[in-house]
Amino acid sequence: MPGNRNLHFNKDHILLKTLLFLLFIAPAALAQEVDLRTLPADYSFVSVENDALVKVRYIRPDGDEFIFEMVIEYFDEPSKTAITRVNRSSQTTFWSMGAEVSTYSPHDCAPSFGTCFYSFPENGETVKVKTVTRVIGDVHIKDEYSWGGEEWLFWNRDCTIYDEYGFWVDYVRTFWTGETESGYRQQDAPNRVDELWRMCDPAAAVS
Repeated sequence: MPGNRNLHFNKDHILLKTLLFLLFIAPAALAQEVDLRTLPADYSFVSVENDALVKVRYIRPDGDEFIFEMVIEYFDEPSKTAITRVNRSSQTTFWSMGAEVSTYSPHDCAPSFGTCFYSFPENGETVKVKTVTRVIGDVHIKDEYSWGGEEWLFWNRDCTIYDEYGFWVDYVRTFWTGETESGYRQQDAPNRVDELWRMCDPAAAVS
């Protein structure tokens, strides 16, 4: 379920963690209490997104990381498959879809608390990202910014509910352009998207 990513981030990246260097992570940025060493071997879920069904499946551990497959079944175009690696705290370190590859340093900032920094290479440059996350109840409200050379530029706000393994259950997201996205687990329990929109006011995010 997953950034500011130079203000033109590929939408497929965004789908994971909730649907992504040379930078530092602030001591105040604490990962959610997640330890994927307890992850069941058959862990999987399906998320209903704006324009696709996203099927996430745990593949296997690899050293201190964990590999997942994400099949994106678009409603109006061919399906795509992505592979992602996450650390024990469920923060993404690597993402690939066909020829598209991103490596995050030291990892992305979802889930986390407080202020967190990371970076990744894109088009021969290093994209620097800052996230500021607060938690209300079980909802993570995250504002994400990219470094514009002289200042941090707002890219998006997302409000996400995570499961015990740090993957999104329900989320909503508003971009600096005013565009919005949302997603929710395909399950018997009712989704909380409407509640998240009330907490994640698009007008407040863009202002």
